[in-house]
Amino acid sequence: MAETPPATMPAPRTDKSAVLRELSDTSAAGMSRRLGPDYKSLHTTPEDFPTIYVAPDKRFSGASGHYQYGTPSSSGGDFSSTQGQILYVPNSGGIGCDRVTIIEWTNGVFTESPQPPWHGGSWRPDGMTGVWSRVATGGLGQPIAAARGMGGWSNCGLVLTSSGFIGTSGTVTAAATSVAYQFPRNKLPLAISITNKNELALVTVVDTQTMQGQVAVLMLCSSSKGGQFVHEWPDDYPGLPNVAMFTGMKMLGYVDLPGVTFPTSVCAVGNHLPGRLNGKDGNAGLLREWDLKKAGDRESFFKGNNADFSSSAGFAVIGAKYENKAVFLDLQPLFQRVREAYFTSDEEFAKTRKFGNGKLWPPTFEFEPNWKPAVIKTVDVAQPSAVIASLAGGDQACALVASQDGTVTVFSVGGLSTNEAASADTITSVATFKVGRNPTCLTYQKGSRDGFIAACRGDREIDWIKANSSGGSVTRRLRDAHLLDPVAVEMADTHGIETSIISVTDFQGRKLINYRCSELRFVTNGGAKFGMGPAGKDEFECGGAMEFPGYPFALSATNVN
Repeated sequence: MAETPPATMPAPRTDKSAVLRELSDTSAAGMSRRLGPDYKSLHTTPEDFPTIYVAPDKRFSGASGHYQYGTPSSSGGDFSSTQGQILYVPNSGGIGCDRVTIIEWTNGVFTESPQPPWHGGSWRPDGMTGVWSRVATGGLGQPIAAARGMGGWSNCGLVLTSSGFIGTSGTVTAAATSVAYQFPRNKLPLAISITNKNELALVTVVDTQTMQGQVAVLMLCSSSKGGQFVHEWPDDYPGLPNVAMFTGMKMLGYVDLPGVTFPTSVCAVGNHLPGRLNGKDGNAGLLREWDLKKAGDRESFFKGNNADFSSSAGFAVIGAKYENKAVFLDLQPLFQRVREAYFTSDEEFAKTRKFGNGKLWPPTFEFEPNWKPAVIKTVDVAQPSAVIASLAGGDQACALVASQDGTVTVFSVGGLSTNEAASADTITSVATFKVGRNPTCLTYQKGSRDGFIAACRGDREIDWIKANSSGGSVTRRLRDAHLLDPVAVEMADTHGIETSIISVTDFQGRKLINYRCSELRFVTNGGAKFGMGPAGKDEFECGGAMEFPGYPFALSATNVN
């Protein structure tokens, strides 16, 4: 078994060469330094942690072979699962990216523990890693970050590697494509975010020649051309909301971040989730119904009953831990121009049918400078270790910036989340509160417009947060003796059952752990209900854990449909 990496001190913040070396180190010790202080480094006296009940594992002859709740049936009944990518630093060689089943519901039973995919195939490492290795130029490096659009169904995510390569990967029914992007060698990638419905990917980089921190903006495209996926647009519409069966990715350009060399975290959002897509018959519809060559179809998305399907504004918040800064970027020019191009006149739409480099659609910032995102405000924040922006726009939209000492600052964002002009004056701190120390990850509490979750490495805890433009607070905390080193957390998608389950990457514990945080209900198969704990009355329940041959530090998963 590999030795646990020591909690060594990070590079001095004034020594840019040392910081650059630190952020280029993808070893277990290097990743641990990048993540920041762990529990042992902040606690001289160990604490007694509660031991959360672990649901007993039961065996059956169905797809996954084991389960925790329900009665096995020979009939498949309603079924669903959540799958995605887990990134880790391998103990010895290989590529640290596995495809894992987070939860599964089939044959009348529910499995709330993470597991290898029941269908087998290439999962350790993820089968797409072979494609990446063939496509990448100059070596693939190691995966360092993963992202999906969090506003709805996102079949495939993007995985960013240390060499500056971006590849796609998905699930058993959305295996991904060979669409990829390779950054130039002078761009060291640090973090990635995808807007609500997979319109844009924003990647923070360091230009190692100029030592300038930047945000790279890539426009994403997904379609069902060639019969690839029936839920998607019938043609390529780069920059429009989609369900992430990616067919294209184009670099639009870079935005310099004043006073920042090392932009260590990023979150980008639009101002619409969106919600329901209306079909032509007035019922819920699919994107494949709509042909934007037709003026009537375009009108539906511009001023009709699907006018809120695509975002008209948006923003990004960037954390710079080494410079003690947070930066706010306005995405409204991009979102508005995309809407105008696709949904207005025949002449405008015709411009979107000429794909290619440079000035062809979508044009780079060099040829379309008016839609280049602008830096609206830079604020001083002590050691920002994680950032997040609320998915839904409007007056209640906010951004959260978590500091290494556990302070979370809530910012109202004004016109960044509405159709009003963005203004530095309206980006203001409205509240601060404390979570556990060294919050390394902020994620969304799915189903809640103002709910977030933090993984706090320094105090070995998971914190639930409620926040909007009026303020914020911690509403719930989870600590467990099984959980040694939480560094990332995500709430699972569900279908057919109703419950709240979080998955946590345990870096030094070398495992992925699931926790159930609410009653489990079999909504579409009989209505049975199950509480948490041995008597069904506990606040939390541990669904189980999955071990890894290395140190897991990130995850990104989605419902399989």
